[in-house]
Amino acid sequence: MGCVTIYLILTFIFLLPLLFANLVTGAFVVLGFTPYQALMLMFAVITGGMINIPVKTWEETYTPPSGMRYPFLGLFPRRAPLTRKKFLAVNLGGAIIPGVVSLWQIYRILTEFSETHPHGGIVFIFVLMLNTLVSYRIAKPVENRGISLPAFIPPIVVSVPSLLLAPGIAPVIAFPAGVLGVLIGADLMHLGDIRNLNGPGGSIGGAGTFDGVFLTGVLSVFLTV
Repeated sequence: MGCVTIYLILTFIFLLPLLFANLVTGAFVVLGFTPYQALMLMFAVITGGMINIPVKTWEETYTPPSGMRYPFLGLFPRRAPLTRKKFLAVNLGGAIIPGVVSLWQIYRILTEFSETHPHGGIVFIFVLMLNTLVSYRIAKPVENRGISLPAFIPPIVVSVPSLLLAPGIAPVIAFPAGVLGVLIGADLMHLGDIRNLNGPGGSIGGAGTFDGVFLTGVLSVFLTV
């Protein structure tokens, strides 16, 4: 019995990456990409998730915590202020690539589907604003990590109104509204929090929000198909 259980667990662990890859590529195919393009996009997003492109660096003076004290003449402990460099970056796989895909979907809404769904643009703006507000409210700054948010909430937020208001093109609306809503609400509107957090800095679309951006886009597609 124990061997069977171990075998099933190992099989599941082996199949999990394949299921994930199928989920991601399937989402991109629904959005109008060929299977080959979808596969390349998946690898680009996953690989790009490890690449942060710095856009700003600055120096910050801070006081070490109470446990890091330096003696003064061997008698009186004191805290010595230190200087460290911090950075703000944009994640390639978590912001730039999903953002470009989102812009293409918006273009499709305004051109390819303009006759069959003339109100698609208005629906997209509404869903985007809704997701931006929700993402801003649920995103939380985390010390030494950046901004974090529950990845399962934004897909639901964009999927339900997309299905109700534009069922024929719901995936095309849900993906960009989900991705851009998280990027704007969770990252851009929390730039001040990122700047003030302890640690080396933060990345837009990276660290705590990479899964939020990426999974929001992918899951919102499958929730609206």
